[in-house]
Amino acid sequence: MNHLIKNTFLVFGSCLCFISATYAQIRQNFYSPKSFYQVTSYLGYQTLERSTVFQFDIDDAAYNLQKWSLSVRLASPVTIREGGPSRSGKMFPLNKLSFTWNMNNYQRISPQSIGVNTGEIILNEASEVFLVTNSQAPLTGFGQFLIENHFRVLQGKYLDDFQSGLDQWTYITYNIPLVFQLYDSQKKPVGPAQPLLFNVQIAPKLSDGNMVDVEPEYSLQLGAEASNAILRFVSTKDYKEGVSLLLKDAVKVNAKTNFELRVKALDTELARTGGGSLPLSILNTQLTPGTGARPVTSNPVIQLSTTEKVLLSGTSVDKKNAQYFDLNYRAKLTPEQVTSVKTGEYALSLLYLLLPK
Repeated sequence: MNHLIKNTFLVFGSCLCFISATYAQIRQNFYSPKSFYQVTSYLGYQTLERSTVFQFDIDDAAYNLQKWSLSVRLASPVTIREGGPSRSGKMFPLNKLSFTWNMNNYQRISPQSIGVNTGEIILNEASEVFLVTNSQAPLTGFGQFLIENHFRVLQGKYLDDFQSGLDQWTYITYNIPLVFQLYDSQKKPVGPAQPLLFNVQIAPKLSDGNMVDVEPEYSLQLGAEASNAILRFVSTKDYKEGVSLLLKDAVKVNAKTNFELRVKALDTELARTGGGSLPLSILNTQLTPGTGARPVTSNPVIQLSTTEKVLLSGTSVDKKNAQYFDLNYRAKLTPEQVTSVKTGEYALSLLYLLLPK
């Protein structure tokens, strides 16, 4: 049995006025003390030291960047610097690379104060991935702000396909050009995107092959966006009709047999930062088939509560075949709640469980 905890946020804003903000210049300096990573084992590579430093310098005491976000994406296609082609003829895949935040950060801001996803954030070739979403700690006032993360090349026998295809002695090196972008609370870019080049070199002989690709009978993973889902009430229509959020392929399941996915709230209510709450009854969720999903026997719309409920009953015959499911959230206020709700963020923690049938 696997389980994951995720946080769901509802953000309520006044629909009676519109506020715009002009941000002063903020200097960004993103760099990698080490950007060359040599893979010599099927266990992949994990940096012990910081791999990327995100530095923000502010000179204006009035500067105040609230609810900022930070993303990473591929700047241009991956190329081979030397030692190519690969054995498979393919370029190294971005979804075998990840970042995790350095939690031992004693600067003015930290991953803890920002409220980031503390787990592994896997990159995506098709779209940008958010490393920070709506930071809880602002970038404000004079001074320097630093946060750091670690880089990882995932383990696995897949590395065989990306060794050099020239001969048994040649090292192959991939150029992986990434670009990082800072956003404001409205997801508008703040300053230019910051490019960084990462190099991954794979040795012609890899050790520890007997220690990887031992697959569990059942596994459950939630994508990076699902770990910090946000529903926003911003217009009159939102307050009247409710708001929805669809996260494509947000839940990944590998199962040896048929299975159930269950969900329960870990909190008795949605708590507002600064005081106040809303009942769980305003929030519904549902899973629908995504990429590679087999037929499901049931996937009802679930009203969230502290009681564990079956969210989806699925079918499976092979644990190696990954199934993805779209995660749907919907929040709707009653007329009484519309008139009394306080502006702000309302947070809730959920527990997802995978059980065999």
